Amino acid sequence: MNPSHEEREPLATATEAAVPAPESPEFAGRVALVTGAARGIGAATARLLAARGARVAVNYHRSAEPAEEVVAAIRQRGGEAVAVQGDVTDPDGVAALVATVGAELGPIDVLVLNAAGLGAHEARIAPVADLGWQDLEHVVNQQLKALFLTAKAVLPDMIARRGGSVVAVGAALARRPAPRFLPLTVAKAGVEAAVRTLALEAGPHGVRVNAVEPNLVLTELARFIPEEARKAAADRAALRRNGTPEDIAEVIAFLASDRASYLTGSCLVADGGTALA
Repeated sequence: MNPSHEEREPLATATEAAVPAPESPEFAGRVALVTGAARGIGAATARLLAARGARVAVNYHRSAEPAEEVVAAIRQRGGEAVAVQGDVTDPDGVAALVATVGAELGPIDVLVLNAAGLGAHEARIAPVADLGWQDLEHVVNQQLKALFLTAKAVLPDMIARRGGSVVAVGAALARRPAPRFLPLTVAKAGVEAAVRTLALEAGPHGVRVNAVEPNLVLTELARFIPEEARKAAADRAALRRNGTPEDIAEVIAFLASDRASYLTGSCLVADGGTALA
């Protein structure tokens, strides 16, 4: 149940979180853009891709300082990264973001669509009887704008170069809805539908499009969930724990890598086995 946005910091800050040690350089020579990468899943993904050799653009909207901390942590380990401001729900902002990444790092080979275009308190969690149409409309609109505008700006170049990988961050809610989460559930179901459609369009040109669908992840959003509820979610999982940003980053890195070269249109549920219950 993770809407995923850079405004939602992990329970550990970027400087406190472990930066992956240098690993096999499977992304060497590649440029990765991670949207909403100042905190949470985005930050963990940026650090991991950099540790595996990618030159990483750490996108942020308002969280400049945390984004620079992510970049500093990457550089301390010998990686290459830049922080790039950009509102992924604004067409001009997205165009400027992609142009800046191209100028500073080169053409984008890996696009991680992590930002949902929402602040930490913008997605209301309430029974449908207590929601207004605007509550649903806003969440769905922001989520799909963040995905559509960024994919539209990046995919044509990937298609022209006949190669690239796109990974969107959805949510297990798209497959396993929960009471009180209607706006997020509908928005993330839209992400899944978009991923499958884009995979069909881009696949003939050598571009893969996939998604990871986490359950409750210990990002800033989890701070607003009572401890007993977090524990209950962990107890429902076969692994008996909540997910971490690093857990999801590993799945994203796999989907973006050549190890997943025959996967496209896949929406991998990463919920610790919750769906088995």
